[in-house]
Amino acid sequence: MFVYPPHYIAFLTYFHVERDYFECHEVLELEWKKQADPDRLSPWVILIQIAVGLYHERRGNEKGARILYSRVENRLRERCFHLEDLGINEKQVQQDMHERSHSVGQATFTDYDLPLCDPFLIAIIQQAKRSKQTSVLTYEQLVHKHRYHHNKKEKRKKPN
Repeated sequence: MFVYPPHYIAFLTYFHVERDYFECHEVLELEWKKQADPDRLSPWVILIQIAVGLYHERRGNEKGARILYSRVENRLRERCFHLEDLGINEKQVQQDMHERSHSVGQATFTDYDLPLCDPFLIAIIQQAKRSKQTSVLTYEQLVHKHRYHHNKKEKRKKPN
């Protein structure tokens, strides 16, 4: 059995259970930066861009969401990122990003589930959903988390 990196499992939990797309970016960026030569052709970047696109769309930034969804769709069309190695159906992601990029702003935002194809990952997500505690974040904090995250960083920087 393939052992997935812990940051990836955390990403999937934030993505599918918490729907905290901001944290998805934060946690998966840690995995991406571990690479000897991190580039924009990494499967981690594709997943980060999907999460950031969802974050933008939920906040009402239609232009930002559309750009990211189109970018992901185009990259997946141009090259294989082997998302199947991460338990994700790559062709379905490409199709989903195409559809989302063309439907942004036409309906109320809906969360997105990555098309997982590994039963192990599906089981992890199902278990996490069953044991999920109520979030301490309000919907407003979740939607505009970058604002709260920035303030939190600033507080840490200030000397006592």
